[in-house]
Amino acid sequence: MSNIIDTLITVIFGSISSVSRGLSQNFDTLEDFFYVKISGLSFIVLGARQTGKTTLIEWLRRNLASVGDFEPEPTAAGGDLVPGFSAQVDDGRYLKLKPNRDVGGEYAMWETDWIELFREAKPRGIIVMIDHTDAALHKDALNFVLQMIDDEPEAARHLKALFVLVNKSDVWSVDMTVEELVGQYRNEQKRLRSQAERIGYKWSFMPTSVLTNAGMVEALRKFFNTIRPKPR
Repeated sequence: MSNIIDTLITVIFGSISSVSRGLSQNFDTLEDFFYVKISGLSFIVLGARQTGKTTLIEWLRRNLASVGDFEPEPTAAGGDLVPGFSAQVDDGRYLKLKPNRDVGGEYAMWETDWIELFREAKPRGIIVMIDHTDAALHKDALNFVLQMIDDEPEAARHLKALFVLVNKSDVWSVDMTVEELVGQYRNEQKRLRSQAERIGYKWSFMPTSVLTNAGMVEALRKFFNTIRPKPR
């Protein structure tokens, strides 16, 4: 009799557990579909002046096409609204992206436009653009972003990834390796690692060139597949 009861309990509760897992998986799939097809994956692009923030957004809006003919004016205070759009960054499949707003990189804009955008967007991902020029300025910008994340927990509650794109590799790779360039950011990497473990997001430094497309598809595919509800 005991064996029969044990068998019944195993069958009943095993089935309930299977149903629960199935419902959970279906919900995750539905949430993923909502974000990547309807609402849009919310992310923001930050970085010091002239690092390629506006050009990156334009590259995505052109669906990964060349931006060699793109010469944007410096982004004014307050930034420019960017409506959501779809791009093929997921191995040929379209994802709906929501960069929210293109903001400038002047130091005076960090305390205003950057924080305001972060609070409004509550992004799932942050892209920080740096390059080979003025490492001290780029360190300040990256540290400002990390401090902003700590100071604004409500805005950071959905954060799943922070990727640092080392842009203009077509220029700096002639004279240095990515290891040499990124090596200048040892303290920032330690801080990133500590914060990421504490808050629960993924981080990476990746070499890219928006103008030549070098490394862009790989970096952005990894970024967006990290911030979607069902990471791939």
